[in-house]
Amino acid sequence: MKYQMKRGVSQSLYKYLPESWIDFSVRGEERYNYIAHVTRWNSEKLDGINKQRLIRVVNQAIQAFGNVAGEGGTPLDNTAGYGAGLTIENCNVLNPKHDGDERGIIAEISPKTFYCPKCHHVYQFRDVESYKRNKKCRHCKTVELKQFRQIYFCKCGNATDKHPVYCKKCKSGEHIFWSGKLNDYNFRCTKCGEKIPMFKKCEQCGSVMPPNVALDPAQYFSYSISLIDIIDEKVEKFISETDYGALLTVACWLGIINRNELDDVLENGISLDPEAYKKMYDERYEMFIAAGLDPTSAANAASAVANKDSGSKYIEIVNDLRGKIFTSPESISKVSEAILEYIFVKELEDSSSLDEAKEISKMLNTNANPEEFREIAENRAVSAVQVCGDIPFVSCSYGYTRVKSEPGDGVILHAFKEEHNGIKNIYATKLKTEGVLFEFDRAKILSWLDRNNYVEHDSIPDIDDEKAVKLWFVNNIRPELIKPFSKINPEEAATYYVYNLIHTLSHLLIRSAASMCGLDKNSISEYILPSVPAVLVYCQNSQGFNLGALFNLFEAYFDKWINKTYQGAQKCIFDPICIERYKACTGCLFLNEVSCQHFNHDLDRSLIIGSIDRATSIRHYGFWEE
Repeated sequence: MKYQMKRGVSQSLYKYLPESWIDFSVRGEERYNYIAHVTRWNSEKLDGINKQRLIRVVNQAIQAFGNVAGEGGTPLDNTAGYGAGLTIENCNVLNPKHDGDERGIIAEISPKTFYCPKCHHVYQFRDVESYKRNKKCRHCKTVELKQFRQIYFCKCGNATDKHPVYCKKCKSGEHIFWSGKLNDYNFRCTKCGEKIPMFKKCEQCGSVMPPNVALDPAQYFSYSISLIDIIDEKVEKFISETDYGALLTVACWLGIINRNELDDVLENGISLDPEAYKKMYDERYEMFIAAGLDPTSAANAASAVANKDSGSKYIEIVNDLRGKIFTSPESISKVSEAILEYIFVKELEDSSSLDEAKEISKMLNTNANPEEFREIAENRAVSAVQVCGDIPFVSCSYGYTRVKSEPGDGVILHAFKEEHNGIKNIYATKLKTEGVLFEFDRAKILSWLDRNNYVEHDSIPDIDDEKAVKLWFVNNIRPELIKPFSKINPEEAATYYVYNLIHTLSHLLIRSAASMCGLDKNSISEYILPSVPAVLVYCQNSQGFNLGALFNLFEAYFDKWINKTYQGAQKCIFDPICIERYKACTGCLFLNEVSCQHFNHDLDRSLIIGSIDRATSIRHYGFWEE
């Protein structure tokens, strides 16, 4: 009978991380079910990912957790084990092995406290081997011992399976008794009758720890990130290490340069040396004169070639955009990254457009109305939508908390234990999955913002000018203000309302998709690109294979999906309390934290369906209000 545990790679990443307690089945002549403690992973380095980008994004998440203030605005010291930050040199990205004799995760039976269900004597073993040799009660002889299923854990991150199975009066642990009742939090000494409270004091922070069920979700909250792994290291350097990469990405988004030109700059960069330009110009001018062109034509042709080959054309574009973009360098870097993610996902070969879905739906002869696909998308302010397969994702876990899943006084985010001295760990897996990419109508969003006076009227550009509208989103939607663990400041009106809007739409789409395609809503996640603005609703693919559920939903039932999403926004089982007071709750919008990028913050159903503020009688118009 082996006391090691094996689990699938993706399953391990979310549920069976080091320092967590898990359910543990041991097979032998008989099957035994235990509680176990994950002691370590048998890991190997995960290759074939953009490690630099992953570590950068993880660092940002750790810093965001650490920047959350406590009561009175006092900064909290609430991260542990990360040192000065993760780097390429001091951090390994690890994946559990899935072949060989030892694979997956290694777990040990824990707690090692057992009791006899007949006579109720309690035993605490030093190790698993001691338990294996003494699995039957010494008093009853034939009765199998039952595992005590409570442990201790604290919001500071400390946890233990050691119970106070010891009588201080008798100075012995040989006569300890427990009634077996779940509401009984005391051991007793059968020799002297002394009552022994089960409560313990945390050795790290001094808090009192009651016994808790080992499989209580509060004993371990893993902190995870999923990233579209479509930006390679070369593109990463282009947008983060040059003073023009982010601006030229925006230039492509605005239609100032085309995709081929962007690819050319990505590959070759641009020259900033005036001497290179002059040399190129002189060489080409002489060549065109020798070919018989007049001086004016030769000068124009030489200038065009020199501009292209020396980068001067792009320099002029960069300088022009610098005068039109007034957001922060941090913001423009994040915006350009989101634009590239959106462009690259749209260009994936395995994809299906709305027009293609229309034809497939006709061929399948479902009860959908494919002729209405385009009209329904336009009515719901979806300017572009397509389903994509083989989207490369890397998902990672980088730490854990106990008791609470969000930052707060006393809650510590812990790094995983080092597997090698001085080297931090991120546990990750990579996969390819399917998703539906929704781009929302920017002009309609601007009109909605203006109608509700959410932003200054004078700041709204001509909504018929696509370039000006895109530039407004680049300048006004600031992704650096969107922190995973806290709400967006409403004073940042543009970012606040646009993000709340598309985040709410994302949750509505996920919940309606889950009810139609056979996937649980916790198996569908969101990837939000607020400055586009767009949302990728994708399958988490936790079982390691592509079900095709979202492809089928999009291609066969797009109209029904969107209509059901609209209906889902209209009411909540907890209305009118939800819509009047909370705007979002478990009945209408909330998702599992693995599925939501923002811990269910910044969700507001009233932005979709409209509302009237009873205190002020101000009418708020919904984005989908008819």
